Amino acid sequence: MMKQQSTTALWASAFIIAALIFVTAGRHTQKAHADSASSSSGFTLLTTPNGQGSDFLYLIDDETSMLMVYNVNNPQIDTELYLSAAWYLPSMFAKALR
Repeated sequence: MMKQQSTTALWASAFIIAALIFVTAGRHTQKAHADSASSSSGFTLLTTPNGQGSDFLYLIDDETSMLMVYNVNNPQIDTELYLSAAWYLPSMFAKALR
């Protein structure tokens, strides 16, 4: 009888902990929010905050299937865009599907 009560309490505790984990994990899901997006002449442009007072500029070239990310290193002083990263989209998607 005592063993059965212990087992029941253990299972109840496990279910409560699992529920708390699921609720907490759902609150910390990161979401991407675009500030603006535009598409014209084979290019798609999208900006998102970079968390440092400036924006990332995502550029998709439809002709070459390239995704390029640009950034302004220091928006208070700098006026130039710098290429942060570039990917060939078909290769990136093929790698993700593996």
